[in-house]
Amino acid sequence: MLKNYFKVALRNLSKNKSSTIINVIGLSTGLICFILIFLFVKDELSYDRFNKEPEQVYRIVKDFVNDDKSRIPDATTPPALAPAMQKDLPEVAQVTRLFPSWGRRYILQVGDKKMNEQGLMRVDSNFFEVFNFPFLKGNQQSAFKQSRSIILTESSAKKYFGEQDPIGKTIKLDIDNGTDYAVTAVLRDVPSTSHFRFDFLIPLKFGNTDLSTEWGWYNFYTYARLKPGVNPEIFESKLQPLFKKYQPDNTNIFYSQALTDIHLDSRLKWELGNNGDRSYVHIMLAIAIFVIIIAGINYINLATARSSKRAKEVGIRKVAGAHRSILVGQFLSESVLIVFFSLIVSVALSALILPFFNQLMEKNLSLFSSGNANTWLIIGAVALLVGFGAGLYPAFYLARFQPIQVLKSNIMSITKGAFLRKGLVTFQFVISMVMITSIIVISTQLSYMRNKKLGFDKDNMLLIHNIGRLQNKTTLKDELLKLPSVKSVGAADGLLGGQNWTNGIRVKDKEDESLLNFLNVDYDFLTTMNVQLKEGRNFSKGFGRDSVAIILSETAVKEIGLKRPVIGSQIVWGEEDTTIYYADVIGVVKDFHFSNFHEPIKPFGFVLDLERNSRVNTLFVKTLPENIDQTLNSIEKIWKTLVPDQPIEYSFQDDQISTMHRQETKFQQMFSYLTIVAIVIACLGLFGLASFTAEQRTKEIGIRKVLGASIHGLVSLLSKDFLKLIVLAIFIAIPVAWYFMNYWLQDFVYRVSISWWVFVIAGISALLIAVLTVSFQAIKAAIANPVKSLRTE
Repeated sequence: MLKNYFKVALRNLSKNKSSTIINVIGLSTGLICFILIFLFVKDELSYDRFNKEPEQVYRIVKDFVNDDKSRIPDATTPPALAPAMQKDLPEVAQVTRLFPSWGRRYILQVGDKKMNEQGLMRVDSNFFEVFNFPFLKGNQQSAFKQSRSIILTESSAKKYFGEQDPIGKTIKLDIDNGTDYAVTAVLRDVPSTSHFRFDFLIPLKFGNTDLSTEWGWYNFYTYARLKPGVNPEIFESKLQPLFKKYQPDNTNIFYSQALTDIHLDSRLKWELGNNGDRSYVHIMLAIAIFVIIIAGINYINLATARSSKRAKEVGIRKVAGAHRSILVGQFLSESVLIVFFSLIVSVALSALILPFFNQLMEKNLSLFSSGNANTWLIIGAVALLVGFGAGLYPAFYLARFQPIQVLKSNIMSITKGAFLRKGLVTFQFVISMVMITSIIVISTQLSYMRNKKLGFDKDNMLLIHNIGRLQNKTTLKDELLKLPSVKSVGAADGLLGGQNWTNGIRVKDKEDESLLNFLNVDYDFLTTMNVQLKEGRNFSKGFGRDSVAIILSETAVKEIGLKRPVIGSQIVWGEEDTTIYYADVIGVVKDFHFSNFHEPIKPFGFVLDLERNSRVNTLFVKTLPENIDQTLNSIEKIWKTLVPDQPIEYSFQDDQISTMHRQETKFQQMFSYLTIVAIVIACLGLFGLASFTAEQRTKEIGIRKVLGASIHGLVSLLSKDFLKLIVLAIFIAIPVAWYFMNYWLQDFVYRVSISWWVFVIAGISALLIAVLTVSFQAIKAAIANPVKSLRTE
């Protein structure tokens, strides 16, 4: 029976080539979208799950509480917290700490090979009791037995030692004026689904500093593995009392995050990597499902529209004794067969498109990896569901025809099932219209973020990194300024739009404290970056007391509560035992954006970096826009002359700003492609329906032409019913699109408003696409010779 089903199904599919091709193209495209997005979603949801029993691991984080009770969520913790947790909390099996490079480029040397490396991390000896990174060489018991051990990843081992066995060999690090570290282990490369990455691990040690007593050094990350069966809520309820036990006067609030929730749900200050966004994952998955639904709708519409061509077949089969269930099975087999062909096409094309998709989404996804058995089961199940889901209604619809009715008349009315087809076409274009509107809003918001004035200069700004340990910084700066293509040079110990530092400050004679983001800068930094002074002055070598001076932003002045006149005020910069350190406010700069647009502008300050104890590690070189390659060559020559034993490393400020919007940029690009796909699939269905309608009305069109109907009139006749549906879809889609896009924009503090022209452009676009799709067939039918259509009558 099944063999007969598929034999007849193949015959019918080959007979109706146009609708078969349309269905296969539509379903293949929908399945390609689903396969790629499913791989992406699976990858996003799998972050940190390579660890053993990841649900038992939690990261401890805090909220810095300002005196107005506002909170600043922060991922860092003091190093003393971990030993206190291990000692006082019985729920904890192991607590480990991480100390990243914090933007520093370490210089690693093996023989004559010397490189800048930012992927070095200091960790506790029990790091591998909490995390599970597989060993290629060595083991976790001996990995940190030596105080100067270093663990490499597979890639870094090949980078420095090639195919040699690195175990026992030494790498010189620029720590403590150059120290040899012995390689004790090699790990597999950190999985792409880890929320933090590293290339080198060394023991967590800072000279003779006792980290167990350091409660004010917030530069560490703390992770705890709980004992089996422990209730995470009970564990979290004990964190704040524990902190208060050791720091009774501190108002910070400590809590925990599940390891597997960090990548998609955490957006704290000082995250260890670029996290994802769960809402984007949900949106992408929803779009993939809608695209498949649109493709399925095409099949339903074309199958029911062509019911008149199958009516006599149904009648004869029923007269011959075919039961309704047999007919349903026959028509379902056609649907499943089409989906099977579509699945083969979609898998082949997905494999070809995947490298481009990986590049777009910055992923390393694989369709044919050994661990993808569940993926194939889900893809197969979805394809089968689409086959039955799309084929079920047409199968029952066709199988219910009464043989007497269909055999008595020569033709069956094409209006049969028209209401459903109209509804489905409308639904398709509602989805398409919502997506067109959404991509306009998303693109407008991204354009706003890229073009909005940030309050400092990001163009033609070269950043030279890793100058922190240079003894001749001033000489290097002076030589760069001699280049005709260099306008100015400044220095800082962080970046605008990247890493900066924080400190709790308060007004003199008050107890209320606020958190201030700040950079240590040289005299020329503000001028080089074109940060605008609102009042007061810049740092100057003519003022000796600038060594204890600070320049604040407008928001910092407001939040701290400084009274006028602001210039000349003193703030408390720090306290040690009974000694209070004050800073003199010498200037106020206009607010500027130093973080992404999801957050409001926060307080910022600039402190003068003293040359005798310099902390700056980055030069900011403002260049002319012309001949940038020549300028870079000249800068590299100066570097090699002054710093011959250290490789130069540089980047550009505008690239640094682009990283702040990376997540939104990837989302916009992917959403654009999905919108195009959804529109193409919807238009394929519309094209198929228009073709069939024109075919069914061929004789009517011939008669109308003989009676004098114009081509314009005939095109209007054939198009108007479809265009009415598109207009209806536009009006339905407008409030839906506004709701979802308004909800999406709420995540941005600085955002565009949704203007009326967005809906006008989206509506006109949808209408033009539909007109072009329908008109092609309408014009073709209208210009046909009426003699050919009427000569058989």
